[in-house]
Amino acid sequence: MKYIINTRQDLNKIQGTPEYNEFIILLKGTMSRKQNIQTYPDNYNEPNYDGEKLEPIWTDIEDLSTIERFEFTKEDFDMAITTINKRAYDYL
Repeated sequence: MKYIINTRQDLNKIQGTPEYNEFIILLKGTMSRKQNIQTYPDNYNEPNYDGEKLEPIWTDIEDLSTIERFEFTKEDFDMAITTINKRAYDYL
């Protein structure tokens, strides 16, 4: 069965189901993002730039905006993941 999940309340209604676990895992993937922290000269992207090519420097940045839209804090979310992991081990 497909569920439409727009709010924390929608998610709570399916707690304990595989769909809930899948959605929580997907939300976990939104908790960080890659960001390029390389410093580029002002004219780097212009056609007449003749300096050296600079490679991006990628770093992970914590971004909790998506889980916060579902009314989770980082601590709440960690507890939800722990619960999912415990259920998974209970089946083994």
